[in-house]
Amino acid sequence: MAGSATHLRAWRAPFSLAALGLALCAPLQAQTCSGKLGEKSADRLERFSMINAQCASLAAPMTVQRAAQLDLYDRPVVAISMTPAPAAPAAGTRAPALPQDNPGTAPTRDELRVMSLAPVLIAAARENQLDPLLLHAIAHVESRHNPRALSRAGARGVMQVMPATGKRFGVSNPEQGLFDAAANVRASAAYLRTLRARYGDDLRLVLAAYNAGEGAVDKAGGAVPPYPETQAYVRDVLAVYRRLSTTFAVSESGRLIARGDQS
Repeated sequence: MAGSATHLRAWRAPFSLAALGLALCAPLQAQTCSGKLGEKSADRLERFSMINAQCASLAAPMTVQRAAQLDLYDRPVVAISMTPAPAAPAAGTRAPALPQDNPGTAPTRDELRVMSLAPVLIAAARENQLDPLLLHAIAHVESRHNPRALSRAGARGVMQVMPATGKRFGVSNPEQGLFDAAANVRASAAYLRTLRARYGDDLRLVLAAYNAGEGAVDKAGGAVPPYPETQAYVRDVLAVYRRLSTTFAVSESGRLIARGDQS
């Protein structure tokens, strides 16, 4: 990871765009989002802080192509392709509102939280050969990037890791240790790598097992379990992941860059 600190500093400010599609997406379900960045001449923070586009209405679960979802670092950039299945919008639902372009707006607290965690997420992603955008998507859906989050079930921290899972992946005193963002993300990424080895490149199953447990996926015959919470979780993570993936690429060195931006 030589030079990674330089790369992290280089994209830390631009990654306020994560807070773009992340802080904006409260409660998100599967949806198609597209957008464009500001003009090349625009201020860099402004350009990376917002997406000027409308999100489509809620859609049915996505049709996910195997082996195209967990992109590794063996290509110059990460390229994601996921196609939503055609379906009518769910009744009584609206897509989340996107912020309007305002060059004078400082990053929000949520955006700053996302940016502060970005180096930890990309380091864990590279160590475990995962897409950092996937980790950001999971962090958003699990906790809105909150290192102090605690669920009623006892899941902790940014990635909502259970103490037993934390202990399995080397977190000492996981009841408290999982509130350390770096330890939490490392354990989560290691677990995701293990799930990927078990389920191959079927990201739907990886996410389902992360949410409901490997036993639940196996009991469902190697499919997403028929639990509404788990099915919604898989849709939500894929929706945020797609949103980020259509906006960002990952360079060969691991730096996050806006698609089409050569700077």
